[in-house]
Amino acid sequence: MAAEKKKLSSDRKRKLLLILRILILTGAVVYLLFLFYNNYLLEDKLQVYFATADASHLRAESRELDQESDIYLQLFEELKAGPESDDLAETIPEGSKLLNYQLDNQLLSLNFNQALKNNHWGGSTGERLTVYSIVNSYTSLSEVESVKILLEGEEVESLVGHLDLSRPLMYNQKLTEGS
Repeated sequence: MAAEKKKLSSDRKRKLLLILRILILTGAVVYLLFLFYNNYLLEDKLQVYFATADASHLRAESRELDQESDIYLQLFEELKAGPESDDLAETIPEGSKLLNYQLDNQLLSLNFNQALKNNHWGGSTGERLTVYSIVNSYTSLSEVESVKILLEGEEVESLVGHLDLSRPLMYNQKLTEGS
């Protein structure tokens, strides 16, 4: 009878080890799928920030990335195109163009034409939403930590008089919806 109890407990141990192996293998497969999704599938999408309808926050929309096109120019074209959602509003003034850019040690300098300033609708909130829709969109790229905004190759103190643009700006989480 004692030998029978040992045999049962050893069978039970084998079953528990088998279940444990299956759980570990399942966990490893789930982890690898998560890594694959984050590293390969999400890289084909851009996060583009637009103003909420009440002009109080920014919210990101995902856009498909064209692998054949320049990502920095493509991102600005998506910003200019405006939101797809009806409950979001555009943030880039009509006629604005990204003339060129330079990435140096995670600082992205963006050089715009004067339309970004001259065609802006004004106001401190409008200026803040325009600037941070640009900054938050570009800093969502892994290689960009901060953004410097230039107009026609020149540094500017502000866009329309309310926000200091004399220094590089980083992602503003407080301005994003839900934070």
